[in-house]
Amino acid sequence: MFRKRSVIGTAAVAMTAVGTLLAAAPAAQAAPDNCTISSASTVTSLCTGGTGHHRIHAVLRALDPRLPQRIVLGDWALPGQTSVATNPWGPGYVVSIWVDTVDW
Repeated sequence: MFRKRSVIGTAAVAMTAVGTLLAAAPAAQAAPDNCTISSASTVTSLCTGGTGHHRIHAVLRALDPRLPQRIVLGDWALPGQTSVATNPWGPGYVVSIWVDTVDW
């Protein structure tokens, strides 16, 4: 009988430890999704899903074609917040534009 109680006690302790580990586990992270982009005198991104961070990333053609292209980056933002970068030359100078996403 003592042995049966010992096995049950050990199982109870193990289940309690597993429950504690699961309760203390961090929430799952997911890169932002459902992102939209707009381009004018500023370039912006807005993501409404996920739990990570996002930022707008654009490559602009220089006013003088002899000069290299210019990269503009917005600040990292949480989903539901807007990432904004200044585009000093307007939408006609955007070569490419996208949203960087991370799951931290």
